[in-house]
Amino acid sequence: MTRYFNQLILLTVLSVCSYSTYADTDDNEGIDVVGNGSVIAIPDQFSLSLTITERGRIPSKLHPLVDNKTNLVIDAAKQLGITTKDIKSAQVNLRLIKEKPSITVQGLELQQGKQGSVFVDGKNVNNTQTPIQLFELSRYITVNFANINDYDQFLAKIVKLNVSHISALSMTVKQRDDYYQQALMKAIDHAKQKATKMIAQTGGSLGKLVYLKEVSSGHYQPRYAQAMMSDSMSVNHSSLVGSQEISASVLVKFAIKP
Repeated sequence: MTRYFNQLILLTVLSVCSYSTYADTDDNEGIDVVGNGSVIAIPDQFSLSLTITERGRIPSKLHPLVDNKTNLVIDAAKQLGITTKDIKSAQVNLRLIKEKPSITVQGLELQQGKQGSVFVDGKNVNNTQTPIQLFELSRYITVNFANINDYDQFLAKIVKLNVSHISALSMTVKQRDDYYQQALMKAIDHAKQKATKMIAQTGGSLGKLVYLKEVSSGHYQPRYAQAMMSDSMSVNHSSLVGSQEISASVLVKFAIKP
């Protein structure tokens, strides 16, 4: 029994020593560095959203007006060679709007026959003024462009149609994942260069790769996020798309050679 107990203690000690040696090697031996890389990409996909709005008392009369202006916008896009799959115009919104009367009478007494009406501070004492009810019908249109020059020409056409609202131009990079992979490779090279210089300063040399982790999420930062437009919306103006910086980061651990 005593012999078995001694063997058990010996195995326990050896296990603890082995774990301690492994932990020390894993935690203390080697060098951890963070590498960063980035590439510059030019946007090649553009998207513009606009709103067509009409107001009136009868919703059924608003629909033809909105449809007519929608067709004019779509025709303007198709004249530039933009295909139907790059045009979205299905989203429609109808809402009720209550407006106050535009004319009020203050401090005036009107007498008609046996009935009289007195207005004090814009309020009819005898009859309550009801707000004017209007309906607003809106349609949202989104057009995608592959060429920034098409956007300039399209914008020059639709401003003449008196659309209600034009949003800011959205710009993206079509092959963003490919650019991100390039940035990722640069980040690994950067980490290796940093580790080599740091170890050389201590008199050692870079060993094998021990650990590699991607710590970025593939986000990109626009350097110039919105196209420039002149105040006069001149057709001769050329929009500027700028560039976008796509970055990547990695965490790397290398062994150290004495």
